[in-house]
Amino acid sequence: MDISGSRILLLGGAGLVGMAITRRLLKHHRPKTIIITSLFENEVEQAITELKPISGDTEILGSHGNVFVREEFRVLGRADILDNDERRKKLIDDTLDPLDDSICLSNSLYKLIQETTPHIIVDCINTATALAYQDIFEQSRSLYQMMKEQVSNNASKEIEKHMEVLLANQYTPQLIRHVQILWRALNDAKVKTYLKIGTTGTGGMGLNIPYTHSEDKPSRVLLAKSAMAGAHSMLLFLLGRTAPDAIDEEKLWGGDRNIKPRAPIIKEIKPAAAIAWKKIDFGPVKHRGQLVPLFDHTPDEALDFHVSLKESAKAWKPITKDGDTTYLKAPYIDTGENGIFSKGEFEAITDEGQMEFITPEEIAVDVEQEILGGNSGSDIVSALDSTVLGPTYRAGFLRSRALERLRLLEKEHGVPSIAFENLGPPRLTKLLFEVFMIRSGPFAKLFDGDLPSPEELSKDLERQILENESLRSTILSVGIAIVLPSEKVLRGPRLVIPSKWDIPEDRELNQSDLNLYCQQGWVDLRISNMAKWIKRFQTMREETEKIKDHTGSVFVRNPTFWERADRHQSLGNIVSWIFLKEDDGERIKR
Repeated sequence: MDISGSRILLLGGAGLVGMAITRRLLKHHRPKTIIITSLFENEVEQAITELKPISGDTEILGSHGNVFVREEFRVLGRADILDNDERRKKLIDDTLDPLDDSICLSNSLYKLIQETTPHIIVDCINTATALAYQDIFEQSRSLYQMMKEQVSNNASKEIEKHMEVLLANQYTPQLIRHVQILWRALNDAKVKTYLKIGTTGTGGMGLNIPYTHSEDKPSRVLLAKSAMAGAHSMLLFLLGRTAPDAIDEEKLWGGDRNIKPRAPIIKEIKPAAAIAWKKIDFGPVKHRGQLVPLFDHTPDEALDFHVSLKESAKAWKPITKDGDTTYLKAPYIDTGENGIFSKGEFEAITDEGQMEFITPEEIAVDVEQEILGGNSGSDIVSALDSTVLGPTYRAGFLRSRALERLRLLEKEHGVPSIAFENLGPPRLTKLLFEVFMIRSGPFAKLFDGDLPSPEELSKDLERQILENESLRSTILSVGIAIVLPSEKVLRGPRLVIPSKWDIPEDRELNQSDLNLYCQQGWVDLRISNMAKWIKRFQTMREETEKIKDHTGSVFVRNPTFWERADRHQSLGNIVSWIFLKEDDGERIKR
């Protein structure tokens, strides 16, 4: 796409890679606006100051804060959120509750994308690090130890807090929620391209990586980071195969497949080496953002080994000058997000056979090429697309034989094979049972004869449920409830809809609840639902009539397709059509 004149949002743009990308875009393309984001305000201000002299006519804006939490927590540290009971519970709810408008609209990433409405997003945040370095291993060990030592109510309260912190730090739910919100934000803001700068987690090395962030080797925290990096890539792979949300289904539906606006293009570039460097200097050395105070322990006060680890063994003394604390100073190389390294550390990590390294400018070249629509050869999503095994001609050739065998077994045993609720969602099971009953009555043929009235269809399906004990018991036994025309409910011991988390505890069920459960997975014999089914079949007839003279390969669901479905009284073909038209359940890549 054309970068000139576009609005570009760089998440984590104040970092090493983000700045290299920005400089390249400013030099070669002159976008209208670039929005730089980072966790801390001073990083954004420093980045804008550095970019201003080369920005030309491009507007450089900034935003800071944590994009993984709700807007009200945006500028709070992780400890500030987790140490407060109310905030901690909100964080857990935002992560674990079903995604709804309130969660989306309160999220800082969603608000940022809606407010900036970018054409292009380049995400330079090391998401795997941000999530995986919330050390659930240490939290789990601490909690386990506390549970073993529980002796008082105070201990119980502390255990409750640790359990909540552990819940709040679970990696996978946070990553999934982040991607869910991201996808909705991309669609709502009509973003054209989203490009992620990912990570391998180990700088391209394997399990034998000698650099760790804990006493383990390999570090479990480091491996958790790699696991999240891989999970993130697979979720982006799925986003690249997701159709955009329909805006006006009547205008967008083409009679065969959804004719929709193009979904955002999803890409990921994943450096597999250390990234360096930002600057080389002499000065104070920082550890996790804090200066390193100097201490000394004179040899004549050396401790006996047996007591050396006790808390009381504090023979060291801070080094001061004129009464002030002194801090570690040395020549260093600033590698951006990876931290400040000494000459020896940088020399070791970049040596041949170790992580080695790649410069941010080289990454920026590939990013530029991918945004422009070229092929850098480095896009992980494209690589996955080209290497995964998709549907095959042989499988399609054999599909009809499998279905024919199932039909013969139905006839041989006199038992229909409708739905077991093993595939899910319950809506699939509900639709299959409903269309089976519709096709078992006077409305067996889709395209022959007059359509019944909703009242007639509702009455016929009620008759089948009342008279056919085998059908009725099958529906109830697989966990699906049946709503009779009178709105009375038949059910078995297990219900898949609603889940126990969705049953209101503070009120009686109401009409809205009934309508929701019928939509989600209850067999619905009410007249209103029968009217919906008749409308569907009317639409199928109208669509097929429009394309009856087209005998080429343009349309899959042509008259021949539906005539064959009629002949075999197919169920799944009709439900698939519903998923395509009503539920956006569509495969867009093979």
